[in-house]
Amino acid sequence: MSRSSRRAFLGTLGAAAVALPEVRSATTRVGANLAAAAPAAGQAAASYDLLIRGGRVIDPSQNLSAERDVAIANGKIAAVAANIPAAQAKDVFDARGKLVTPGLINVHAHLYRYGNTITVDPDGVGFPAGVTTAIDAGSAGANTFLGFRKYVIDTQPLRIYAMLNIAIIGNYGNELYLNMGLINPRSATNIINQHKDRIVGIKVRINGKHDELAHDVDVLKRAREAADATSLPIMMHWTTERDLLAILKRGDILTHPFNIPNGNQDNLFGGQPGPVLPQILELKERGILTDGQAGTSHHLWVNSEKAFSQGWYPDLISTDIGSQNPQTPNGQMLPWVMTQYLHLGLTVEQVIERVTLTPTKVFKFPEKHGTLEPGVTADVTVIDLQEGNFELIDQQNNKRTARRKFVPAAVVHGGKLVKIDPALHENQYAGKRI
Repeated sequence: MSRSSRRAFLGTLGAAAVALPEVRSATTRVGANLAAAAPAAGQAAASYDLLIRGGRVIDPSQNLSAERDVAIANGKIAAVAANIPAAQAKDVFDARGKLVTPGLINVHAHLYRYGNTITVDPDGVGFPAGVTTAIDAGSAGANTFLGFRKYVIDTQPLRIYAMLNIAIIGNYGNELYLNMGLINPRSATNIINQHKDRIVGIKVRINGKHDELAHDVDVLKRAREAADATSLPIMMHWTTERDLLAILKRGDILTHPFNIPNGNQDNLFGGQPGPVLPQILELKERGILTDGQAGTSHHLWVNSEKAFSQGWYPDLISTDIGSQNPQTPNGQMLPWVMTQYLHLGLTVEQVIERVTLTPTKVFKFPEKHGTLEPGVTADVTVIDLQEGNFELIDQQNNKRTARRKFVPAAVVHGGKLVKIDPALHENQYAGKRI
């Protein structure tokens, strides 16, 4: 990281994180590389740079949900075991009473800050939200990706991947309906092949109107051409149109199942009272995944509660944009959405699986994420599962009261430890304690 970008990183985290208390090393500070700390004179070299001690480790990739310690050395997970001696580590983080998980992955965000209007600040929705990896969902297309990479992806401490918008201009207005000349699979394929280390999918942002079906089929077929040429999945806005669903393949994703039904968007019930539609139930059998929001974007409680009562749950959990309303900033944060799914009836383990392991089954990341297996890059999230009464809202300000809430306490990102200020997750209208 350059000196200027590091200064910007530390400055933006000033409101998001606080310096860790000194444990053994006087050099420990926010964002510090713990691997660089040296033992004091006369002190035997420690085996580990950091020990996260005494937490309940939940790692779906290893079918693990038990009290364990997590040891980190040289930026990698070194060991996950019970009762690792504290003397073996240069620094110790006390995680007793907390959850310890692989670093959270937000698979659907919009992070091209200043590049277009429907984006959020990566500094605010990354480490402060316990997120170590995020995927931007189509903010940039073939003609705009280079700017997104240069000015956002390559400058952020948060690890950012991207789905490329099939429209060459990216997410601007109603991009798929402006001019079919903007839907260029060859341009998409070329830019994907040049940036395989960062582009992990293709985004198709259809409206979902029935009278636009022929247009949408044409767009999706062009996206299919690029996806097949690059072996990447497609993420598409929600539809129940069988002609469109037939074009999707195993590993593709439908997003926004709990939409408010209107002329511009559909939901898993087809906008009608009754059960989940058969063609939606068939998606799981076909290996097509669903990505669900439960916040102030693309969500009504009546829709999610109805789906859960019928035993239908999305495979992935994400924020999308969240809320751009300054009164509900937590709507942008993944733990708030996770809290809503916990309230809806998923277990803690099921929630964690949808933001750690499942994304790695969908997206071909260039390195291994979503696990605490020894040898992988040390991405870890420590979470305080608080109990109380917490107010949650949906897109139309309908309220529910949750009894438990996920509040991130710290992240380790590639061996760097950041402690999160819990005040960020309190005293906000969205998710506040009542």
